[in-house]
Amino acid sequence: MATPFSDSVVDWPIPRLLDHIVGNHHAFVRSALPAIATQLARLEIGDGARHPELKKIEDVFGRLSHELEMHLLKEEQILFPYIRELAEAGNAPTTSPFGSVANPIRMMEHEHLEADEALREIRTLTDDYRAPADAGAAYAECMQALEQFEVDLHRHIQLENEILFPRAVALESGVTTS
Repeated sequence: MATPFSDSVVDWPIPRLLDHIVGNHHAFVRSALPAIATQLARLEIGDGARHPELKKIEDVFGRLSHELEMHLLKEEQILFPYIRELAEAGNAPTTSPFGSVANPIRMMEHEHLEADEALREIRTLTDDYRAPADAGAAYAECMQALEQFEVDLHRHIQLENEILFPRAVALESGVTTS
């Protein structure tokens, strides 16, 4: 499957790819989650009576936020260190706490699908991130932040699912190197 990434990203060494994902995408998620949650809470208080969908959006985003926080921790504390160790070990055998790297990757991919479903629900509830005609600037800013969050999360997920994870599986099976 062709990826929308430049050849340079596709060819980055795995440690650089991991650093990029954590330093850019995970950092963005961690800063955006509380900021958007705050915006949604304020909108729900101010505009919730006129726009009952705000409560649903806030609920879905809250659930997504919690799931993503746990997801990032699992990647950063368990999966990514193992992938880094695989990349840096070369042909030296590496002991995995979870059998094959494919096992936690399947779980991460499943969680990626769940995040995508939540984003799809938010997109539907927000009418493709359009602020209602009677909404103020804060509403429009929140919709823009939600849309930007979705764009970054999709790119982040693609980077992992289409580049990092296949390379980690291949590396573990001895097909390729870092």
